[in-house]
Amino acid sequence: MAEQTVELRGIPLSHLITYLAECGGVPLGDTLPITVRGERWQAELLREETIPITSRFEVQAVFIRFQADDQGTLDRLWERFRIKVLRVGG
Repeated sequence: MAEQTVELRGIPLSHLITYLAECGGVPLGDTLPITVRGERWQAELLREETIPITSRFEVQAVFIRFQADDQGTLDRLWERFRIKVLRVGG
């Protein structure tokens, strides 16, 4: 079993669920923690927190635990998902 937990900031929870569905997963609920299950993998959206960046600016952070049957499956899932959550700064 391969596992990885990540924190993603500034992306709405609903978008993350959509991205995981586009990677082949099926959401199993609509309240946190939310499990999205795919073939040989699952992602658990564990919690959402407000993170202060400055005294006037905050962003939402979502914590996701990815689990897969093996490291290769986890790596392939992460590569597909990472492209969807990539944000270009400017």
